[in-house]
Amino acid sequence: MAFEQSSWERPDRGLEQAAEFGDSRAMMRLAHFFERRDPQRAQRWFQDAAEAGESDAMYRLAELLAGREADQALHWYRRAAEAGHLQAMYAMGTTCDDADERGGWLRHAAENGHADAKLELGRALRDRDLSQEAEHWLRAAAEDDGEQWIEPRDPAEIDAGLGPRHQACLELVTLLAAQGRIDEAGQWRDRAKRVLEWEANVNRAFYRRSATGTVVVTAVVATSVIPFVQALMSKAAEDAYGQARALVQRMLRRSPAQSEARSGATLLIADDPDAHITLCLWSDVSDEALRALASLNLDELTAQRPDRGRIRLVWNPADARWQIRGDQPDQ
Repeated sequence: MAFEQSSWERPDRGLEQAAEFGDSRAMMRLAHFFERRDPQRAQRWFQDAAEAGESDAMYRLAELLAGREADQALHWYRRAAEAGHLQAMYAMGTTCDDADERGGWLRHAAENGHADAKLELGRALRDRDLSQEAEHWLRAAAEDDGEQWIEPRDPAEIDAGLGPRHQACLELVTLLAAQGRIDEAGQWRDRAKRVLEWEANVNRAFYRRSATGTVVVTAVVATSVIPFVQALMSKAAEDAYGQARALVQRMLRRSPAQSEARSGATLLIADDPDAHITLCLWSDVSDEALRALASLNLDELTAQRPDRGRIRLVWNPADARWQIRGDQPDQ
C-alpha cells in the first residue's frame, strides 16, 4: 500500500516488527521514515543497520554525525567506503585529514564512476600542472551520463549550474583556451550551455518528485499460512529453489495490499505458530537468499535455536546468511 509521506503519522507496524527482528532493510526504511520527523530515531536505525553491515546506512549515519561528531563521522565514512559505497569514497576524498589518503579515495571514487570525484580529481591535477591527465578526468566528468549525483537542490543552485557535468565543461573551456586550443574551447562552451539546461530540467523534476513523492512499504503479517519453512524443507533438493520462489509468489498474491503497491518491494512476515518460527522475507528476495533458505535443516534449526522461545529467520545480505534470532518463552 502506498502512503503519501505527509500523511504518515507512524510507520507500518509490520516494518517496525521486522526491524526489531534484525532485518536491516526494514531498519533502513524506518531510518528514512524518521530522517526528517525524528532525527534521533533515524540515527538509531541507521546505526543498527550500519552495524548489521549495510554500507548505505554507514554513509547516512556519517552524514548525520558530520559537524557534531567528526571522529565518528569519519569512522563511518571510512567503513562505508571500504565496503564499496561510492558516495562515501567521495566523502573520504574530500574530508579526511591525510592528503595522501584523501587523494587515494578521490581517485578510487573517480575510477568507479563518481561524477563529482572525476571533476575534483581533474581540478586537483590541473592545479599540479598535470594538464594531460587533468583533461582526461575533466572530459570524463563532462561526458558522464549517469544520474548518481542528482539530488534535490536549492532552485538558486540549479539555475547557477552547479552540476558536475556543467562545471567540467567550463573547466575544459579554461584549460583548452590556456593551451591555445580555441576551437575546442568554443565547442565545450557550446556544450556547457546545453548541459546546463539538461541539469536544470532534471534537477527541478527530481526536486518536485522528492518533495511530493511517496514511500512505498507494504507489510503483510500472515498467521496460519502454509508453513513456509516446513513446506520448503519437504521438497527434493533439486526442486527446493523453484518451490521457494513459487511459495513466495503465492503468499504475496494472497495479500490484498499487494495489488495496491505500485512500486517498491513487499515485506512478508510469515508466522508458523506450531513450529514457533517467524520468517521475514522481501518480495524481491535474492536467488542467493532463497538457495540458502532451501538448504536450512528445520529439525536442526529448531533443536539448536538460541533459546526455548520463538525463533526468527532474517536474511543478512552483508554476510550472505540467514540470521537466527530468538527470545525467551512466555512465563
